[in-house]
Amino acid sequence: MSAPAKRRGQVLAALAIAGVLLVTGLAATFLEPSAAVSGAPPATLTPLLAAAPESVAEISVTTSTETFQLRRTLEGWVLASHDDYEADAALAGRLVAALASLEPIGKRTRLARRHVALSLGDPENGGNATRVTLLDHNQRQLADFLIGRQRPDGQIYVRRADDDQTWLAGGYLPEFASAADWMQLEFLSLGREAIREACIMPEDGPAYCLERRLLSSPSFDLVSPRGWTLVSPGAGDGVATVLGRLRFRDVRPLRDVRGPDIAGHRVTTINGLEVTLSIRQADNRYWAHIVAVAHSDAARPDAIRLNERADRFAFALSDLSLDRLIRPLADIAIPDSGEDRP
Repeated sequence: MSAPAKRRGQVLAALAIAGVLLVTGLAATFLEPSAAVSGAPPATLTPLLAAAPESVAEISVTTSTETFQLRRTLEGWVLASHDDYEADAALAGRLVAALASLEPIGKRTRLARRHVALSLGDPENGGNATRVTLLDHNQRQLADFLIGRQRPDGQIYVRRADDDQTWLAGGYLPEFASAADWMQLEFLSLGREAIREACIMPEDGPAYCLERRLLSSPSFDLVSPRGWTLVSPGAGDGVATVLGRLRFRDVRPLRDVRGPDIAGHRVTTINGLEVTLSIRQADNRYWAHIVAVAHSDAARPDAIRLNERADRFAFALSDLSLDRLIRPLADIAIPDSGEDRP
């Protein structure tokens, strides 16, 4: 090939390459934004909820082990599935806000067989997701979601209940999947220093009373029955102050806890509030029914608050709480004669 011909070939090759690069650049300029727009996730996965989060009137939660419903009333939120026991209104607000603000990051699998790996199996079929459904006052569905596994970076796998398409979403969801999360079972907290007297009716053995003779005293004395002495100073303090702060484990309607009372615990505070726990056994658990009485004007607000919360309900006790509430007298005192007294 002659030199001029060779140069012409090189020029034509260079022009061809430049043309290819130009076309590629134009394609990148015009096609990539279009593809990005068409594949972008939506602004929200819950448009109806995001538009009116304040209209939520009912919340249903289902897992593989339990199902419960919450309803908004004029007084606040209640657990409709638990005889309208008062629910945590602040938690309802946080959950609604969190679901409304879930930010879809991108699509993931839509293969049903892979849902379990993301903890998105339908719980109504034994799956491992948590299903949450929100309705308004007209029973219009605002959201119906399966909540799956949360990744270490805080992002969550979710999908709509009627759609196999899964999503990775950004946002924080509070703990809400158990009815116990909503029950606020630490409402009986009188404060250790507020308790003046405690009288215990154990399941076995004699009843007894402990009293703080001086309000400045850190310990309680045994004031009845006579003829017994505490094994050590302060031996009765743990029993006397258990209602300083008590957390229950469950709640159910009192009518469902059948059987007689088998033990009891009654305290009186320095401002005249008397709180009695009547204890009975059902379904291999111990339950307490609570009644509060005000013996002074100062105690009346606390008595009303406790009775409004506890009326018609029984509360499950942990083994540790039960042991402290109705500990037998023989565990903290000895008879002066060296023999048990009736």
